[in-house]
Amino acid sequence: MAELCLLYLGMGVSGGEEGAWHGPSLMPGGSFEASKHTEDILLKVVAQVPDSGPCVTYIGKGGAGNFVKMVHKGIEYGDMQLISEAYDVLKSVGKLTNEELHQVLSEWFKGELLRFLFEITADVFGKRMTREKDIWLTMFWIKLA
Repeated sequence: MAELCLLYLGMGVSGGEEGAWHGPSLMPGGSFEASKHTEDILLKVVAQVPDSGPCVTYIGKGGAGNFVKMVHKGIEYGDMQLISEAYDVLKSVGKLTNEELHQVLSEWFKGELLRFLFEITADVFGKRMTREKDIWLTMFWIKLA
């Protein structure tokens, strides 16, 4: 593509709802020259962290930026699997109620385990539900709140 004067820049994007309001984290990969051409724009749209600066850095050639994002998603899916297995053991074996699950998970998910997915899981079990199937509606409600 270089012989056609076309530069490739792929970009992993992270941030979810917070990123929509405060700026995302961007992981550009591909042509270094293309990253330099877009640097001024990217620095203006990304989240700005007081201690470490803008949430963007050139990752590397080819699809490196998207690869980093894929690894990030893999970590999140691992967290979701951990949450679902902990729920199953606590609910099926431990016979915990949703209120008890809320108390246990809220305590567990402090400190090193404080992550968005863990936090909203604990919050879900803190909501009063009339039926077990209401948990999905509650999760949707928390997302909108």
